[in-house]
Parts: sequence; C-alpha cells; structure tokens
Amino acid sequence: MSYSDWIQSSKSQRVWLEDSMTALGQFAFIAPIHRVKHWDRNTRKRVKCWAAESGCAFCKAGLPILNEFTYGIYINGEKEMRYLSATIAAHTLFQQTFSHLIDEHVNPTDILFEIKRTKIKTSHGRAVNGYNLITTEMPPFVDEKFRPSLYNSEEQEWRWVVPEEIVDFLKDKEGDPTTLIDLFLLLRDTFSGMKEKDLKGYAVRLVDNNVITLKNAQEKWI
Repeated sequence: MSYSDWIQSSKSQRVWLEDSMTALGQFAFIAPIHRVKHWDRNTRKRVKCWAAESGCAFCKAGLPILNEFTYGIYINGEKEMRYLSATIAAHTLFQQTFSHLIDEHVNPTDILFEIKRTKIKTSHGRAVNGYNLITTEMPPFVDEKFRPSLYNSEEQEWRWVVPEEIVDFLKDKEGDPTTLIDLFLLLRDTFSGMKEKDLKGYAVRLVDNNVITLKNAQEKWI
C-alpha cells in the first residue's frame, strides 16, 4: 500500500491530513496536551479560551468551545517530533486503542500506525471528520531510547477508563444519589453511539454506594 505524505505547517511543527488521506505515524507519548479553544467564524481560526485564567471575552461573545488534544508524533522515518491535534472524538478513539494495546501488554508508542483522515462516530452517534488508527507490523521510526517518557507528568500516568465525554457530561452530577440502572438509562439515552455493554460497565464503575463518583473514571496505566 502507498501512503500519503503528512501536510506540514510552514510556521510550526504541526502536521495534519486532509480527508481520505492515509499516512504512517508513531506516537511519542500517549497522554496529549489538552487545550480549550474557541472557533471564530469571522476569522476562521481557533483562539485560546481564557476562562481558566481570567474573564474570557470569547465565552461572553458566545463563540463555540472546542477541546483540542495535541499528540507528539513521528512521521516519515524522522526522529524529530511533530504535533498532531485531534478532536475529542478522535482523542477518545485513540485512547480506546491505547488501552486495548496496554491490556495486551503492548506499548502503544512501539507501534507504527496507519492513520487515516475519515469519518468516525462520536459517542453521541454522529458521524464527524476525524482520525482512525490501524496497527501495522512495520518497525517503528524511533527506538524507545530516543523517545520521551511515555508520560509527561504524574498526572498523565492515569488513564480514562470511562470516556472523558461521559465524565464531562456528568461533572455537575458528582455526588448525586442514583441507582445503577438509572445511570445506565441516562447514559444510553445520551450516548447512543456507544455499545450498551460498555455503558453498563461505565455505570457500574461510576456508581459507588448509590452515589455518582467520578474519581472512579480513572486508573493508573501501570
């Protein structure tokens, strides 16, 4: 199979793919840099959200909020790290893939992936543009001794065993009394794009003594 070349920014180390393009990539780390941004329709650019640091004029103006997850990635056999930004839908897919690999005792950063820009489903069941991953048997571009730590901080040694979209949806319900079946039904109605079996598992994890407990949404990678 022939692969596309990554599109590279002339002003930064950012790379991306256009629709239907497939390229090879190796992740440098599995916990991305998370930034909250706004989409400015007038300039057609993403701008930083300042809500966490001070008053945000973009929030007050009602500009849509975007969650941006940026991963370090190696491309084209080079040892220099580039940066790939993903939406929350693609980020959720990445994390599910990484979790499955680690459960099989495979380091995700040892894998060379086929990365395709295509339609993927959100947890709400909508089809959106995003990145899909397929593992390959090809050797990685960069050996472990030349890569950064799998985690960039103590915080990043934790993995989400419940998708962050569900956690964000339930953040205002932390500590609320509920039953397992009631939470499952709520999640099933809200996240139609997810399998019922998975939603039942998330409900079991998040209901502790008949109370919604979001700290159970994470566990140590190792």
